[in-house]
Amino acid sequence: MPDADRSAIEIKILLRNLDPTKTNIKHKDRLRKLQKFRQYVSANPPPEFYDDDYPMLLLGSESPTADEDEDLMRVNLFGLVRAVGCPSSDHKDSLKRSARP
Repeated sequence: MPDADRSAIEIKILLRNLDPTKTNIKHKDRLRKLQKFRQYVSANPPPEFYDDDYPMLLLGSESPTADEDEDLMRVNLFGLVRAVGCPSSDHKDSLKRSARP
């Protein structure tokens, strides 16, 4: 069973790749990272998570726990909540494709 430390790393990898302001990260890269994370959390048996991981996953750098993590003090991470609300740069009044259902 994957331990909680690995889960924290998987969350950070995912969140680093959700930032829409990074032009080097393309739509397909975001989808790959989302799919990889989905497979990770859907494993049997399911991975363990620390309690602090849930706010980090949802809120990113805006999470209260991000201030306590030395690795994240210098990084602006988009949490899932913020990432799904990203407007499309190509289509007016639409969300980014990776944020759509």
